[in-house]
Amino acid sequence: MPELDVDKGGGAPSKRDILEIGETGLFHWAMPERTEAFYASYRADLRQGRPYLGLRDVLAIRRAMRSNRYRLVVVHPPFYSGWQPRSFLAALKFSLFRGNIRETWGALTSPLFFELLRFVALKPLIAIERSDSFGIPAHHFAWIDKADAYYKRELPVDHWQVFYGSGHRRLPGASFRRKPRWLKRLAKLKPIGLGLNRQQTQAADRAFGADKTADVFFAGGIDGNSHVRSRMPALIAALRAAGVTVDVPEGRLPLDAFMARCAKAWITLSPEGLGWDCYRHMEAAIAGSVPLVNAPTIDRYRPLEVDRHCLVYYPDEEARAVESVVAALADKPRLRDMAHAARAHALSNLTERAITEALLAEWAGGPPDELKKKEQ
Repeated sequence: MPELDVDKGGGAPSKRDILEIGETGLFHWAMPERTEAFYASYRADLRQGRPYLGLRDVLAIRRAMRSNRYRLVVVHPPFYSGWQPRSFLAALKFSLFRGNIRETWGALTSPLFFELLRFVALKPLIAIERSDSFGIPAHHFAWIDKADAYYKRELPVDHWQVFYGSGHRRLPGASFRRKPRWLKRLAKLKPIGLGLNRQQTQAADRAFGADKTADVFFAGGIDGNSHVRSRMPALIAALRAAGVTVDVPEGRLPLDAFMARCAKAWITLSPEGLGWDCYRHMEAAIAGSVPLVNAPTIDRYRPLEVDRHCLVYYPDEEARAVESVVAALADKPRLRDMAHAARAHALSNLTERAITEALLAEWAGGPPDELKKKEQ
């Protein structure tokens, strides 16, 4: 674990002052120059060059925490605990069984070493879970207890529902919701967004400002997806019957082509996928189209505001959805203003960089002094 990295701008060396560990990531994508990243997962195919977490790393992290090296520690707990048989079998599936023999040891052991971090004093510590699931696995409860906050992307509007089937065998009832231990855990739950990466924002920048050639645009998988998505053919047919021009491409589009089609439509139909929060909501916004989303089912992170940044519909009210689209298209200047406001909001709040900066400001007091001086 190198103590210092040379500043690429030619200045003095600067610490990598953020530690991030887990299967997925956020800071090491948005702030690679500041982030020490370790991979801990059975999914060898998602490692992306990050070193597997090992015993030597756990011991080095323990020493680093004693010297207050890190301003923030971020963990992304794996979906399966390291001792779960499914973790072991999945590690073999994604390494040995795919011919990646060199990945096998790390895939098998890194989730176990990740669990050893429970016994290391990590402060300040936040845990992040950004999967499609509305639930929290039982082995994450120890991380909720240990962390200062547990951020969850698909956080139900009723936060208690995350404990369905894990903390409680059914929907938590009144007696469960009064217990101090669970109230303390509930208080640590916070929403977080997916975060747009640099490739997405650059593709949107190239597409933004295109002349409008369609009223509504939709592109997305339906088969094997959410029930909301399964209603799309009927809704699209109803929109076309009302005289709305709907652009529906065949097959999956490359990122640049997708952004270009968004930019050319006044409205982008963006129903939820396996989770309510999805990239399409934000991609449409930064491309210059007004997202039309189904009514939210989660507690959103710095959301696109309804009727200011986006339009909303209820999947079980198809006729009213068509009426609202037709009414919105009758006022193109308003749609243009909404699209510009949505783009500004998304770029300021919903990119990976914006999210990490907000988390640093909350838990680590913002950027270090040397970065503040450079910005000034």
